[in-house]
Amino acid sequence: MLKVLFYRPRPASGPDTGPEKLLAYLDSTNRFQLEVRDEPPSPAYFADFDVVVLGAAFPLISTEEARLLADYVQQGGGLVCLGESADSWGEHELLQTTFGLGGGRNRTERTELIVRVPALSDHPVTRRLAAGDAHDHYAGLDRDTAFALSDSFCPAATSNLAGLDRQVLLLVSWRGERLPAAWLQSYGRGYLFYTGLGAALPGWAHPAFQQILYRAICYTGGELRQEARPVRVAMVGYGAIGFEHGTAVSVVPGLEFAAVCDRNPARLEEARRAFEGVKLYQDYSEVLRDPQIDLAIISTPPNLHAPMALELLEAGKHVVVEKPFCLTVREADAMLEKARQVGRMLSVYQCRRWDPDYLAIKGAVEAGMIGDLFHVETFIGGFSHPCDYWHSHAPVSGGVFYDWGSHYLDWILGLMPGQIAGVSGSAHKRVWHDVTNEDQAKVVIRYEGGQEAEFIHSDIAAALKPKWYILGTKGAIVAHWREETVTTRRWSGDLIEERLAPSEALPRLTAHVRQEDGLIHTQDLTLPPAPVFPFHRNLANHLLLGEPLAVRPEQARRNIAVMEAARRSAFEDGQFISLESYEFSSTI
Repeated sequence: MLKVLFYRPRPASGPDTGPEKLLAYLDSTNRFQLEVRDEPPSPAYFADFDVVVLGAAFPLISTEEARLLADYVQQGGGLVCLGESADSWGEHELLQTTFGLGGGRNRTERTELIVRVPALSDHPVTRRLAAGDAHDHYAGLDRDTAFALSDSFCPAATSNLAGLDRQVLLLVSWRGERLPAAWLQSYGRGYLFYTGLGAALPGWAHPAFQQILYRAICYTGGELRQEARPVRVAMVGYGAIGFEHGTAVSVVPGLEFAAVCDRNPARLEEARRAFEGVKLYQDYSEVLRDPQIDLAIISTPPNLHAPMALELLEAGKHVVVEKPFCLTVREADAMLEKARQVGRMLSVYQCRRWDPDYLAIKGAVEAGMIGDLFHVETFIGGFSHPCDYWHSHAPVSGGVFYDWGSHYLDWILGLMPGQIAGVSGSAHKRVWHDVTNEDQAKVVIRYEGGQEAEFIHSDIAAALKPKWYILGTKGAIVAHWREETVTTRRWSGDLIEERLAPSEALPRLTAHVRQEDGLIHTQDLTLPPAPVFPFHRNLANHLLLGEPLAVRPEQARRNIAVMEAARRSAFEDGQFISLESYEFSSTI
């Protein structure tokens, strides 16, 4: 664990500011022993730490302090400078000649900057950035290698870099040029990471900025200098989602699509045609025994998720489970306990956390647009015959609570993460008697603070409710389904119209906000672009670079607890079920 001394801006920032969010992110990695200070830095104190992060304006220091600073890096220390911390270094000849930082006082005005990773660059500090997340809305940007940041920087800070051993990691577009905005420089046995970005403190909350600072601290501290070999991934069950996983694994650097296991020869042939060179297994035990497989994605029917995950974890594989995570809290606890025992990663493919409508709602809620949430309703369904595959057979699927509920309840728990008082559920079986899933299910969640949430999945709803109906103390957000059709032509020229299912089109989001004059102002919410393979990118970043896991198994367990309690309530005439009986049964 690296000992890190972090100087943040003074005075200390509030709980919702960029610096506090960055520090919370760094702390969540469990990689650092952080000491945070906000008084002027003292280079005489640096020697006790592996890395020093200067996040505040560095005041003019004496020649002796400048020498101590240079000596610290020369003797193997890591120094990370961001924002205005090194703007005055050009006035110290020793620091100017050692680190090449001059002209920092000629900082630009704050504006929206386009920050890019240099072409053909493949450095651990900038690989697989979260640049494509909901913070950036720019058509034409390669969102794997570029992002927007409201900030300032120092165009003249690079004026004295000639002859220095440095590697440019980020560029900023500035008035017809692309100028260095961040670089690494070796000096003696140590490293300096510098970026003039970060002078505007809200930018510290940007996911890409947080990733870069985390990696810069690791790199200058002697870690992450060379990324491990790619994580070799096997797909266990090549069903409808197999091509999506295979494509993501094949595209994301750091992951390698190594094998597919399926009992159906036709599906193995599909995988062989789609992904050249992938190993094909019909016997699942071959995946367990294959020492070349690092991670397995389980895409089998849900009743097999837990037993297969336990076997794969025991075999030393990291495991990703398709949703639902499993069917019971007992199974979830066993999976979490086994992952802890063997020291392997466990996650669930909650891919819809990155759906544009959810990202837009979450962003609006976090910005305080409608105040504090106290009531959330969600709906999915229609009036059509359920499929006749395993998805509609409750002993295998878990029932209708576990289908779309796995996504919608995950959304609700993300928007309203407070302490749950209890859950109730109800179900109808009135029309589709050839399948065992319920025709309609409702889950109601009540929170200790009085908030409430509701989810309905119905296959017998001739009229649709809104997808989202969210009330807050300052307003509301409503998402109405769109009725869309795809039009083509027959060979004869006749028009063919195919109506999409509601879930196949993004909804229209509208915010209703009460102003001080008492009027309710209504506005449409723009949906951000969908990120590119965000789950799989985070998977690689977690396994190879130690970044926090986006979908933690403890979150998936909470989702299962709500669904299991709702199903139990439905069988007990809608009784209110306390989640106290679903507390962890192990010491996880």
